[in-house]
Amino acid sequence: MSAQRFRDKVIIVTGGGSGLGEDYCRGFVAEGGKVVCADIDESAAKRTVTSLQETGRKSIAVACDVTSTYDVERMVEEALHTYGRIDALVNNAGVIRRRSLVGTTDEDWDREINTDLKGPFVCARAVVPHMIDRGYGKIVNISSVAGIIGCISTAYSASKAGVNGLTRQWALELAPYGIRVNSVAPGYTATPINEKLRKSPAAKRIGETIPLGWGKPADITAAVLFLSAGESDYITGQTLAVDGGLTTTADMGPEYRNFDR
Repeated sequence: MSAQRFRDKVIIVTGGGSGLGEDYCRGFVAEGGKVVCADIDESAAKRTVTSLQETGRKSIAVACDVTSTYDVERMVEEALHTYGRIDALVNNAGVIRRRSLVGTTDEDWDREINTDLKGPFVCARAVVPHMIDRGYGKIVNISSVAGIIGCISTAYSASKAGVNGLTRQWALELAPYGIRVNSVAPGYTATPINEKLRKSPAAKRIGETIPLGWGKPADITAAVLFLSAGESDYITGQTLAVDGGLTTTADMGPEYRNFDR
């Protein structure tokens, strides 16, 4: 594996100002990539870019609400103006609200569906024409195990299942143009956003039901970079669950796993 898989490649990462998105940005630039770090929180995007530029890496920060066609088109224009090309798009921006079915308000539903499902659509729609012109491109949608199994919340699960559907549709539609589309479905991963959960008694129970336990940001980043790089060129339309085995098993806990007893 080359240590410079993304030399001279330009990658847009939405939601790149914090959490896993920030980790993706670091991973790309560490391997020679030029990153467009887009985030609805412009100050967060600038913090990420400042830290990357301190290491001599090329990147720019762009304020972008992925639900806004205007913002997204401006993001794409800035990427093209600065770097002249777009090689990969990582649709990472998202929100999550843990709500029951009856506890989900219209506002909860609209916010999550608009950000987590409409957002990738708006971004892909703006980027794809430029990839078609070049005859090549990578789109990596960030899904979730919630799009595969029942967990988290009504709106979030619906949005991520929708992302997996879009991934398959776009892979079929865009293959003739050399564009590969895949999604990564993270499982329970230790990030700042779930720090409160990880300090609760529920964290231990969650870890015990995952064959490989809680994941690390580096686990997810490795998958995102792989699907954005050339070695995955024969992979498209897939949802890769990076979840420690959570969605592949009917696990009844650590005691049940002792099959010789």
